[in-house]
Amino acid sequence: MADSTSQAERGFFSRIASDFTTRAWVLIPVGVGINFVGGTLVKVLNLPIFLDTIGTILVALLAGPWVAALTGLTTNLVLVVSDPTLIAYAPVNAAIGLIAGFLALRGWFKTYPKIVASGLIIMLTGVILSAPIVVLVFGGVTSSPSRSALTAFFLATGSTIWGSVFTTGVIVEVVDKLLSVFVAVFVARAIPERYRPQKAQQTL
Repeated sequence: MADSTSQAERGFFSRIASDFTTRAWVLIPVGVGINFVGGTLVKVLNLPIFLDTIGTILVALLAGPWVAALTGLTTNLVLVVSDPTLIAYAPVNAAIGLIAGFLALRGWFKTYPKIVASGLIIMLTGVILSAPIVVLVFGGVTSSPSRSALTAFFLATGSTIWGSVFTTGVIVEVVDKLLSVFVAVFVARAIPERYRPQKAQQTL
């Protein structure tokens, strides 16, 4: 029994390791760079969205969930340069990479209805995981003034802190994630097949 468990674990980790091909490793800094540019642009323009997961979703489409998770995690470590609070959201970006990658492997980015559904699933992932961080770590306030103002509006209407943060998250994330998903799909499909990692044959 112990031997079979050990073999299963080795098989699991070897499958993960097999995703990290040379092309996959090259894609990680590309994805991080795209996320950094998107996140920085939003910060400069003071937009209520994020645009810091486009690269993560793109890597998920091209290289699978585990490479995308590392891309998401690395992104938030890099974005600390422009916003130190983003380190708290690193697990959220990693989880988005995982979810996007597993959806991609199951063909959820091949048709437009499924692309929209994938965007909504990724949106819910972001909202559910980030809401406790916003409330428990930052007291409902985020580094985005417009998002904090929206949360304050819902609080003023009598909503609880949890309800206000969650509602704000849904409003902001549904726009952000649908936009991010469609941009990532467009970019991934624009890449010639000969340059795509083998994993992309299952996802696009």
